[in-house]
Amino acid sequence: MDLFDAFHVKKGDVVALVGAGGKTSTMFALGKEAVERGLKTVITTTTRIYHPGEKSGLPVVCAPGVKVLEEAKNALGQSLLVVAGAGIEGNKLIGLTPELSGGFTGAGFDLVLVEADGAAGRPFKGPCRGEPVIPGGCTLVIPVMGMDCLGKPFHSRYVHRAEEVARLLGPAAGEIVTPQMVAGILLHPEGYRKNISSGSRWIPFLNKVQDENDLLMAGVIAAILGEQGIHRIVMGAAQEKDPVREVALF
Repeated sequence: MDLFDAFHVKKGDVVALVGAGGKTSTMFALGKEAVERGLKTVITTTTRIYHPGEKSGLPVVCAPGVKVLEEAKNALGQSLLVVAGAGIEGNKLIGLTPELSGGFTGAGFDLVLVEADGAAGRPFKGPCRGEPVIPGGCTLVIPVMGMDCLGKPFHSRYVHRAEEVARLLGPAAGEIVTPQMVAGILLHPEGYRKNISSGSRWIPFLNKVQDENDLLMAGVIAAILGEQGIHRIVMGAAQEKDPVREVALF
């Protein structure tokens, strides 16, 4: 099973990736799988993402306002997978507004993949006010969590916006990152379920599952989520050839 099937992605979806620990790699992996299915796909952001670079072989278009929709559509002549932003600053693409990022479906694209959150490279985070920035018309939200956060000190070196995690979880935010802490942020209404419309599917991805112990810990998190009414949790490693290790169903 690939990521596309694991998350039940379908033509016409606007997918928002939030959280920490592999959003960008998951987004590009989904983009590659979409192209294999012949879907015209755009990768964009409502925050900022690293420029994929020339080695990616992908057309990257940047333009202000609605012009980016037209330029991205024109780039489909080069590739079924296009990367779009409002501009470039340093080595990063500047994000689009939520309204614009959701507008690609009306510009000839079959699938829109949006990185809607930032984590400064950490595997775990707590969203602050205004995060995540969900695109307009979002149909699927994938909260990503890197399993390499488990067992690490509860410190800004490993946890982005650690103060927000502490605020949301209170005494449950201990000195070490635990499966219970991860599940708590995933489930909290001000955590990874924040700013989600009632019509959007919400399927967590427990990423960076590299060995059996990671899979065991991911299973602990999935069980907690399942007890709270979450029906589908994907476990795997987005950068692997076979990115899905297991799908937990409840």
